[in-house]
Amino acid sequence: MIDTTFLTDSPLFSNLSETERAQILIIGQVKDFEKDQVVFREGDAGDGLFIVAKGSIRISKQCATGEEALTVLEPNAFFGEMALIDFSPRAADAIANEPTSLFFIPLKELRTLIETDHQIAMKVLYALCEALAQRLRDTNERYMSVFTIAQWGGSSQNGLIPLP
Repeated sequence: MIDTTFLTDSPLFSNLSETERAQILIIGQVKDFEKDQVVFREGDAGDGLFIVAKGSIRISKQCATGEEALTVLEPNAFFGEMALIDFSPRAADAIANEPTSLFFIPLKELRTLIETDHQIAMKVLYALCEALAQRLRDTNERYMSVFTIAQWGGSSQNGLIPLP
């Protein structure tokens, strides 16, 4: 039996009432993963979203030099939410960083719940928009840091980044 406080503490569902969270718990299921076990690969069908109940997940992309971790998600974080918005395939790999328990919410069941319960829909979609806006701000900040470093590196005579 898993402690269900992860749903209360998850930014995506924290604004739901206890009864509304119970409806989410009914449609979801706990999935356990061993360290380095793949949850999904880039290009897989987006069939639902996940909440980290215990452990951690690394979101990564494959590149010429191997796996490049984009972020590590800790308990209460959610991922795979883009499947809720569009029907595109997964945009990155999700891999258990350690023994991990995830709460999986199938897309079909979540969409049905959102379509039938407008209060849940408003709360979940608003929380999703807030989270995506914050992720976009974080991405913009990282992009500008890389851009600044690239400009500094290009202006040096020997190609090295100048030290302050």
